[in-house]
Amino acid sequence: MKFDSDVVVSPDFGLDVLSESCLISRLDCCVDGYRSVNGFLSDLDSVLVILNDLKRDTPTKKVLECLDSYVDLSGLGGSVCFSGLVATGSHSPPTDRELDSIVGGISGLEDRTFVHRAQDDSYVDVGVTSRGTPIKIDSFLSDFDGVICINSVEPHYFAGYTGGRKSIIPGVAHYKTIERNHEHALSSKAKVLHLDDNPVHLDMVEGCQMVIDQLKPVFLGINVVSDGERIFDLKSGTVMGSFHGVLDTAEALYSLEMDRRDKFDVVISKVGEPLNKNLYQSLKGFEHGRSLLKENGVLILVSKCSEGVGPSEFYKRLKKSGNPEKIMKEIEENYTLGSHKTYSLLEFLKKHEMYIVSSLPDNVIQNCFCKPASGIEETIKKIKKRYEKDPDILVINNSGKFVPKLKNYE
Repeated sequence: MKFDSDVVVSPDFGLDVLSESCLISRLDCCVDGYRSVNGFLSDLDSVLVILNDLKRDTPTKKVLECLDSYVDLSGLGGSVCFSGLVATGSHSPPTDRELDSIVGGISGLEDRTFVHRAQDDSYVDVGVTSRGTPIKIDSFLSDFDGVICINSVEPHYFAGYTGGRKSIIPGVAHYKTIERNHEHALSSKAKVLHLDDNPVHLDMVEGCQMVIDQLKPVFLGINVVSDGERIFDLKSGTVMGSFHGVLDTAEALYSLEMDRRDKFDVVISKVGEPLNKNLYQSLKGFEHGRSLLKENGVLILVSKCSEGVGPSEFYKRLKKSGNPEKIMKEIEENYTLGSHKTYSLLEFLKKHEMYIVSSLPDNVIQNCFCKPASGIEETIKKIKKRYEKDPDILVINNSGKFVPKLKNYE
């Protein structure tokens, strides 16, 4: 669908895709910490591999296959016992089918992969960060000589970027750790593509380093930049070194500076897999489009939301009261995990409108103080009636990951 004044932006997948042999060679040359993954593994008997769940579009199985081939080529096959732990953070546990999608067919891991549960009692307390976050980590990590964190790096609307430290916090952290860290998302400095003084990121890094310094195992990071199974960059090394090693590629792939300074009247934000499964995750697409919208502008969020709203706390807070100001004040006084998304949405709606094109019931969308819409075309026709001339419209494809910027973006 094309409107008269559309600007359409999408990720640029023109980067070279790395071959399997190239990926394996990058495991043999770490960016820091160790000379190679072989050097990391050589003195270890047992290794835990921390893996993303399917809420992240990480090509986990492909990285594991490369790691498996590399271990065999290095002559370490059979000498190191590998186990897996799915880093769910506060997400619900994966189904058996989802678990098979993550590790199915990987020698040794199929029967030795476990699932992190944030509200279980088996945790190691490693202290409190300077920002007041209690760092409690799944005690399962302490059973191993080494830990490998496999992750993918892409824009994140309040942590700056995914990947790296997020394998540990929130990945394998206790619910209270995640909740306290995510409370910093209420800060105006917690924003996409932004790390330097981002309190969420800095708190994660500090807590992650406490875990690495105090727990028994040694840690290695493998971070990739990818789109589905296509991997454009891979770095191995320390957890943070491998993360920083792929940031430039992540920004080149998932961000674009547009040749204009003026904001848009309408932003159409189309959320792709896997973030389009529920409203909570889909709102990442809203976050990536909001800074490009004029005051009193309209954002149209397009997402299947086939699994409904998502985490209950987020929606519970929204439908609790018909008074957005009251809800925001309650969140400021009593933050609970998920409330940052409620707060961000209500803050945006003070000066903007939002339509949602999805499979959600109309009353659910209305409880979120948004407007249900049956389709993009009808909604645009309705909006155009407000303008004397055609409004400036921006269409963002894959908006859950992709972050377009204006020339004056800061």
